[in-house]
Amino acid sequence: MGERERGIPPNLIVIMMAASAAAVAWALLPVEGPPTNDFVLFINFWMKSIHVNGSSSLAGGFSAYTPPYIYLLNFASLIEPWVGTIAAVKLINVPFVISCAWGVGAIVRHTTADRDRGKIAGAVTLVCPTLLLNSFAHGQCDAIFTSFLIWFVYFALRNRPAVACLMFGLAFSFKQQAIFLSPLLLTLILWRRMPIRYLLIVPATYVVMMIPAALAGRPWRELLAIYARQTELNHVLSMNAPNPWWFLNKLVPYDLGVAVGLLVSTAVGLFLVFRSLWMRRDAWSLLLLGTVASALMPYVMPKMASRYFFVADLMTFALALTRPNLWPTAVLVQIGSLVAISSYFFASWGPSGLAFVPMTLAVCLLVYQLMIAGGSSSKSERTTSFETGKQETPGSEPIVR
Repeated sequence: MGERERGIPPNLIVIMMAASAAAVAWALLPVEGPPTNDFVLFINFWMKSIHVNGSSSLAGGFSAYTPPYIYLLNFASLIEPWVGTIAAVKLINVPFVISCAWGVGAIVRHTTADRDRGKIAGAVTLVCPTLLLNSFAHGQCDAIFTSFLIWFVYFALRNRPAVACLMFGLAFSFKQQAIFLSPLLLTLILWRRMPIRYLLIVPATYVVMMIPAALAGRPWRELLAIYARQTELNHVLSMNAPNPWWFLNKLVPYDLGVAVGLLVSTAVGLFLVFRSLWMRRDAWSLLLLGTVASALMPYVMPKMASRYFFVADLMTFALALTRPNLWPTAVLVQIGSLVAISSYFFASWGPSGLAFVPMTLAVCLLVYQLMIAGGSSSKSERTTSFETGKQETPGSEPIVR
């Protein structure tokens, strides 16, 4: 206790980290990147379309992204005259970066039952290198859907399945990469933490988020087929993602690779779900399962981009902040992601082959941790824990209410 009192107060750590993150974000706001970046190729055109079309731009038909992101770009257009297009688009990410940090802190606080550690976790997440680079150097919107996924995990830990499904639906309405954590949804059902009917909340949320675009004139058949069309935009097995498909990209025919990749990723997702049946049904096991899914799914899936490990970047932070001996995993994921996304600025370098090594090591460590994770000694003991709602570890919640 005395040692803790002599340490730096958690509130002071939060202030220092927040100030550091704000300074880095401010310095990165003017960064535009190479001539082939998304601002030049897409976002400048989207912002011009918003200015020309006004409220009808909410339909978002000029963009390959789902309309919810176009709604946010409409807000960005309001401050664009004062800060410029690049800064306006990047500033959209600010509340979601804060939400990511807050969510990680909430997960750590709940899992460890330590409020101070939760504050430190949120503070550390604010200065996560890939979070700042993705949001304020690249200007990508991955912090948006990831923030909802983090809160999905949090509410799953808290036995709030309806709100968890709502968060997952919001994440999915922004990016289809939300499916990386879909094994967690099935696990909640198998663990009897969630009635299967709650899954309907996910598509219902997506539909509700599309209503402004439909009112602006976009047909529902287009709104419901956005992700299907996105799969046809790039006919490559890897877009600089640090996974095995980077090496197989030119060795395997595209159609064959997609078919095999979908089969493998489906098998991996089912493996994660069935592995959960033999795990102790507590908060930390659920966090571990979600973290492994966030790293393993983009590792085995084809057609991944260099930044698609972004969810794993933050989930491994949360995991390591609950179990410090797992920090090597978080560091390896950060290194792999940082090297991979540097292709955004150094396209001719092709660094994803180098990023493959730390990312593979991290994935292997996570899978190993999953396989050695403790479980109940018998099926009857696992069933009893459901029925009684007994808390088995700090931060675990009663299984049923």
